Amino acid sequence: MYKYVFKLKFAKKKTELNFDVCGDIIEEAVDNINRGAAFKRDGKRFSIDEMEKDVLTLTLFSENLLVNPSRSVSALTRYCTTYYTDKFEKAVYNKTIFSIEMTFKEKVNLNTPNDISNEELLKGMIDLLYGYTPASSSDKKARNETIQEMKSLIAPYLAEEVKTDSSKNNFKPQQSEIDTEAD
Repeated sequence: MYKYVFKLKFAKKKTELNFDVCGDIIEEAVDNINRGAAFKRDGKRFSIDEMEKDVLTLTLFSENLLVNPSRSVSALTRYCTTYYTDKFEKAVYNKTIFSIEMTFKEKVNLNTPNDISNEELLKGMIDLLYGYTPASSSDKKARNETIQEMKSLIAPYLAEEVKTDSSKNNFKPQQSEIDTEAD
């Protein structure tokens, strides 16, 4: 999980709009963006940390490392300008509402298995199986125990997959197909 913290200000310097005036709209926007298909699909989530009159501190959590995390904030601009055009149209400057400063970025420690993305799980398994060089005998023992646990977890799935595949592969040609092959 990755965490990005942004400070947002209104991009247009001489706007009458401030976060005291539109705070409810921003909270609604963040809630709807978090429930949207794109954010759910990409494993992203916004959180409002602090809302002052002229500065909004917004945190973005993402399951994957983002090349340009500030682009996700454009969802907030789109929401505000689409659903509250009358309120935000005078605050638009250079096709955006906000000037964005990323103040903090970190990889958050994963505390539970649910926090691990499929991408991170696969990378970790490959590293453990093929790229790991144990530094001590206790490291080697821990690695081997982990691999055995992984094997015991996957074994029932593989056994079921073999059953399913073998039942699909019981191909019995029809008489017309046998006659055609003989010619």
